[in-house]
Amino acid sequence: MPIVTTRCVVLQTYSYSDTSKILRLMTLDQGPRSAIARGALRPRSRFGGLIEPFAEGRATLYVRENRELDTLSDFDLVKERQGLGVDLVRFAGASVLCELVMRLAPNHRDQGLYRTLVSGLDALLAASEDRVEATVLHHLWRLVGVLGFEPHLADCLMCGRPIPPGASACFEPAAGGLRCDRCGAPGGLVSPSELAALRMLVSENAGLPAVDGLQRRMLVDYVRYHLAEGVRIRSLEFLARISA
Repeated sequence: MPIVTTRCVVLQTYSYSDTSKILRLMTLDQGPRSAIARGALRPRSRFGGLIEPFAEGRATLYVRENRELDTLSDFDLVKERQGLGVDLVRFAGASVLCELVMRLAPNHRDQGLYRTLVSGLDALLAASEDRVEATVLHHLWRLVGVLGFEPHLADCLMCGRPIPPGASACFEPAAGGLRCDRCGAPGGLVSPSELAALRMLVSENAGLPAVDGLQRRMLVDYVRYHLAEGVRIRSLEFLARISA
């Protein structure tokens, strides 16, 4: 039975029997893994309070060939991130990050995706109260891009005409990006200021703009169409509801 020790983030936990937990992990070296933490719910368990969602640590796993469920042997906590529960938007944003990784991470090592997840969780933990929602949207867009679904925002998807700063355009989630004012649906134009804010949120290095209901809707609609593929993402629904 091979033993693997790897850095990981706890994406989700749930009870198994009266004493154990099942964990969904994103690991740095092995990609997504599922593991059982035997005895984790017992009062004197060595895992007590450590293996909670958003926590990061070094996990030692017993891996069995042709088995989808590993056994957690040890967990050394690196960062607990309990502060993500201080308000609903912060918690909901972290939950969406983890659920998208849990559902869409490739079944192999992906250090770029791991670091994007960790960066997003840490940014949410550190964000000031007036920047939480913009931080949520920015890091969700970054995760969308790392997963291979970044929207096309430079030019029109129909005619190829560049859409420069200061121009209006239609953002069409189903099409995957922008259509110019000539090719887009009448009445569906996004103002230049809203388009500039969207580009800042999607960009890796730009600052954080002020955000509003339109920015939230564009992200939620895009994720639902391109990443959910008919699967209900409960954390995304929760984020949309509390941000309305």
